[in-house]
Amino acid sequence: MKKAFVLLAALVAVTVSAASPRIAVVDLRRVFKEYYKSRIAEEFIKQQAESARLYLGQLTKQLEALRADARRLGTNAMNQALDPALKAKADADAAAALRKVAEKEAEIKLYTGERAREIQELEQRRRAEIIADIRAEVNRRAVVGGYELVLDSSGMTTNDLPAVLVFPAKNDISNAVIRELNRNASKPKSQR
Repeated sequence: MKKAFVLLAALVAVTVSAASPRIAVVDLRRVFKEYYKSRIAEEFIKQQAESARLYLGQLTKQLEALRADARRLGTNAMNQALDPALKAKADADAAAALRKVAEKEAEIKLYTGERAREIQELEQRRRAEIIADIRAEVNRRAVVGGYELVLDSSGMTTNDLPAVLVFPAKNDISNAVIRELNRNASKPKSQR
């Protein structure tokens, strides 16, 4: 009877272990951060933002110069000592200067909006490419490791608690994913 019970317990254990899915975890935040393409994309986006900031600085200086010119011409146009012909010209010059200020303000607003949108789209495109690479490697690693389910250990619940509380270290595939993604990072392009 004892042998039958032990045999039955072993059979149940094998059946239960065979029925339970193999689960792996990956820290996607860490993978994304340590993937060399993430650093390249981040640097490129920073360069684009800095370029936009510098150009916006130039436009702002131009606007300030136009405003100063408009103030000077406006003050000149208010001079009551001018004869009517010069007063009319001063008024026209002041109005033209105000139009230039308004045009420059519109140009700045348009540039700021368009450039912010372009940089955001660039960031989204680069992020999507990186996520596709990461996802492909996680999927490949899951197939190779025989994992039926892969959970993101970096995810947080609405209570700011980790979504995955406990898992065996052997089931964490983060290092393997990072290593594979970065395998070609330092090789010259001719060797890739």
